[in-house]
Amino acid sequence: MATLQANVKTRSAADYRISYLNHITRYWKTWQDVTGIAALKKIMEMRKIDVSYIQPRDTNFVVTLIPDVVVLPKDTLERESEEVVAPTRVAISTNPVGRFRLTATGFRVQR
Repeated sequence: MATLQANVKTRSAADYRISYLNHITRYWKTWQDVTGIAALKKIMEMRKIDVSYIQPRDTNFVVTLIPDVVVLPKDTLERESEEVVAPTRVAISTNPVGRFRLTATGFRVQR
């Protein structure tokens, strides 16, 4: 907790926003499909809002972190390791029509 409090003191809210925008930009650049392109357009819009609206009005507020009890749902603590679902097998055809590609919305067949 002391490390987290020390980190919060040295970084401003603008630093956290910039780091977050950089992080999601790196993530969505890996998606070379419509989903990634649409996400990058939204990220550019978020950057524009940050630069033109938020940064000029930014107040340097103080973040105070108070240690508290963390409560987890009871069912997550009582699960047995046998309840974990095993991965399913996928049959691969010898004459493929296309290939599966994992996107943000699910699997997509690419021809």
